[in-house]
Amino acid sequence: MSEKANRICTARGSKTAIQLPQTVFGYNGGTFPKDEILEARRKNTPLTMDCALPGRCLNNCTYCGFLYVNKKGKLRQQEVLRVFEEFAALGGKSIKILGEGEPMLRKDILFLLATIRKLGMIPILFTCGDTLGSEELAQKAHRLSCDEIVQKLYDIGVTVMIKYEKDEVVQRKGYSILRDRALERLLSCGFNKHFPSRLGFAIVLLKETYDEVPSVFDFALDHNIYPLVCPLMPLGKMKNPIARANYSPKPCEIQSLTQKLIELRERKGIRLSEPSDFPGGLPCDISRTGMYMDDIGNVKVCEADETVGNVRDFSLAELWRACSETKNKKYGELRWAGLCFPKRNEGIVGS
Repeated sequence: MSEKANRICTARGSKTAIQLPQTVFGYNGGTFPKDEILEARRKNTPLTMDCALPGRCLNNCTYCGFLYVNKKGKLRQQEVLRVFEEFAALGGKSIKILGEGEPMLRKDILFLLATIRKLGMIPILFTCGDTLGSEELAQKAHRLSCDEIVQKLYDIGVTVMIKYEKDEVVQRKGYSILRDRALERLLSCGFNKHFPSRLGFAIVLLKETYDEVPSVFDFALDHNIYPLVCPLMPLGKMKNPIARANYSPKPCEIQSLTQKLIELRERKGIRLSEPSDFPGGLPCDISRTGMYMDDIGNVKVCEADETVGNVRDFSLAELWRACSETKNKKYGELRWAGLCFPKRNEGIVGS
């Protein structure tokens, strides 16, 4: 955890660990209790969907595949809205907005997030945080102050997963200052005062930041911020195993870190019985009962897995059936363990 972030929480009176009213570990809309997963399995309905909306980004992360995304055929707003409506009709509980790029740079992002909520689902925003930390960017994109945007996100009911990287990783000087300002605003607004939390850290596991992860993880647990520690996916720049080896810790190092994070978690009284390919975290519910849509409408089993069709050619109900059938055929009962099969197949995680 950076000195700046520690100063933020001290200044806001949140240095003392939050006492949970009960053991609630997860992030609202992104992780689900066992009874909801069992019900979704029984009915063969999806719970969550990852959406890569067309966009742009000001960063150039060392590992990211943003520059490798599709150049043509991007989904239009009306097509995106139709997908949201169809997913709600299927019984979906949440939609995660991942990018491509930085979603908060889209001028219509607040409208899209509000639409997800109006459809009865939980909107989850994955963000670099820079637009929430820069008055210049906030005004340019939304004609609102940073505080006004944060308040709107809170009032809509958005869960915010904020990227936690160093300037050297995003290759943009001053990024972490903007991100820490965003974190200050999110904490001040009370996103972490919900159970499960409406605030999380999205932490990509890299060699460069490997040693810092336990302190960030511990800080997150103390402040009811869900720590989503994610080993590299075999995508974009990291699809090449030789390139990936330059950035990813070895599987044995990931296993060692996982054990360390579990110990930190259990000291806080958070004990879980299920294994996870997110070190120290919960299993993947996209793997169990979700799907992924890219920025041109391709629907996939997950971001790095098989494509089952396109929303311009099939209804989302048809695509979900194809997605579920593919999961069952490829992974069988293991599907319900919530493992990350693309990473395991590439030897990134797993024994």
